[in-house]
Amino acid sequence: MEIRTDLALEAREMIDEKRSGSMKRNHALPEGMQVNSRETEYMTITNIDITSEAAEKTIGKKRGKYITIELKNPELNTIEVQEGVSKVLADEIHQFIAALGKKEPEIMIAGLGNWHITADSLGPKVIDKIVVTRHVKNMENVEIDGRLGSVCAVSPGVMGITGIETSEIIRGMISTVRPDILFVIDALASRKASRVNTTIQISDTGIIPGSGVGNHRMELSKEVLGIPVIAIGVPTVVDAMTLVRDILEKAGIRESDDILKEAEAKGTEEMVVTPKNIDIAIERMAAVISNGMNLATHKGFEIEEINDCLLYTSDAADDLTRV
Repeated sequence: MEIRTDLALEAREMIDEKRSGSMKRNHALPEGMQVNSRETEYMTITNIDITSEAAEKTIGKKRGKYITIELKNPELNTIEVQEGVSKVLADEIHQFIAALGKKEPEIMIAGLGNWHITADSLGPKVIDKIVVTRHVKNMENVEIDGRLGSVCAVSPGVMGITGIETSEIIRGMISTVRPDILFVIDALASRKASRVNTTIQISDTGIIPGSGVGNHRMELSKEVLGIPVIAIGVPTVVDAMTLVRDILEKAGIRESDDILKEAEAKGTEEMVVTPKNIDIAIERMAAVISNGMNLATHKGFEIEEINDCLLYTSDAADDLTRV
């Protein structure tokens, strides 16, 4: 049975699971793959760099950088933990922006997903909390805080609602706005229930909209759009067949082929599972990611100032409209 995961960290773990002997004990890596981890009080941060075709084929992920932030506590249940994760996320995002080498780059943020489905609404909910400034910075006779960068944001919806491929919408916007970098936020799928809503992945390889629920669309990547595309995703679902397999393994049932085949025959392979507290988890993750994005794209702010900025930039545009 094919195990589906969008996380490079889990694809890396599956390499060891398929091996035996000293290679497994030593966590031997394919040539062209580097893995480094560090820990803080609340989280583990793992960097995976894939630089060769051989490593790309072995792990099943595109060449590039993958950064995974894993919570040690399964929930973002305190302000202190949320702020800690946001600051780590901001540091990682800032490195991608700094690599552009521009004093004030034009930044576009796209929140992918369907706001009508809770497990797929992460992207749109993040966009609701982004400090957007491009409209204000392009206005004459409007004074704004010099620490604010130039940021625009969009939630393009899904093809089932718009009838248009997400990549087509984004491509059209990029041709007009001409941003220097695109960040895309989307829901992902994990192979472990423990990582659902507790893990954030950042990568510079782009993203395929809908991959979290197995509904693959045209990809958003530098190769397709012509600008750097940084994907930020959170696993909000786990494949039902993968969950069945993990439960059987934990129960010590090794000869499980018949059970898995029966589950497949009943259509279980078409199902994904999400926790019952998904609404709360999505709200918390949306707040964490939006705070991280805001801290990275606007210089010198503290988290408590972000909400003031949301009101400030909105009011500045409204004032000019009334004039």
